[in-house]
Amino acid sequence: MNTIVEAELADFIRNKAVKKLNIIQVDESKYQIVANLTWKEGDWYLVTTRKKPREWASLDRLARHIREKYNGAVPPISLLLKPLKKDDKG
Repeated sequence: MNTIVEAELADFIRNKAVKKLNIIQVDESKYQIVANLTWKEGDWYLVTTRKKPREWASLDRLARHIREKYNGAVPPISLLLKPLKKDDKG
C-alpha cells in the first residue's frame, strides 16, 4: 500500500500534483482519503505520522478538514460508499 502524510498531500495539492481525491467509506462510520497523483501511479492512502490510516467519523468532519487544510485548491473528489447490508435499515 502506497502511503502519504498530511504535509506531503497538502504540498502536492498546492502544487497541482493531485489528479483526484477519493473518499472511501471503510466501514459504517469511517472514511479515508486516497489520492491519485499526476506523477506517480497507483493509489496513495493518507496516513498519520505513526503510519496508521487517517480516518474521519463523518463526512461533515472530513469536508471541513478538506476545506480548512487545502484552502479551496482541492482537485476533483469522488465518494465511494459501502453498500448497505440486507439487514440495515435505511
